[in-house]
Amino acid sequence: MFSTRFLRHFLLCICVSLAACETLPETASPEPITFTSLPPISLDVARIEIQRVYRPPLKLPNVEHEMPVTLLDTADRWAKERLRAVGRYGTARVTIDRASVIETKLKKTGGIRGAFTTDQAERYDATLVIAIEAWGGTGKGSAVARTTVKSTRTVAEDASLADRERVWHDMVATVLAEMNTAFEARIRRHLGAYVK
Repeated sequence: MFSTRFLRHFLLCICVSLAACETLPETASPEPITFTSLPPISLDVARIEIQRVYRPPLKLPNVEHEMPVTLLDTADRWAKERLRAVGRYGTARVTIDRASVIETKLKKTGGIRGAFTTDQAERYDATLVIAIEAWGGTGKGSAVARTTVKSTRTVAEDASLADRERVWHDMVATVLAEMNTAFEARIRRHLGAYVK
């Protein structure tokens, strides 16, 4: 018969072995998306305001609150890192009207075929609506530039949380890259009188 001490030691070894075999989730958060490598856009205004009109609802189908890097924060960072006030008069206001990511559950393959198929389980639709308005410059009227950028990604049913976060990060980076390109052209076209 085994002694109690031996049984405790044996059970402790089993527990330690099982704990060592457990796969821990990847916890490294994605890096924030920055724009410091791009040249600033100098505007002939005294100050730049950023107005976050969009308020995430913090419930499904919206998932912005689950994302480590959000459209709202990244659009705000874009405005702070790309736009520079270099004038003595006037104001430019960046308005973030929408920065949503909506999750839609996708239909999975049923039956025997479904047991051998890895389906795309969710679709994420990102929408960023942003405007820049300038007014009050010496001898200049008001001007506005707007853009809307959308992007869609899907995630497989066997995706880990880290996989999902990478997909979200890639989607945010894509939306902001497209917005940056669109705004560089629109600022020069619509706010040309304010560009230094």
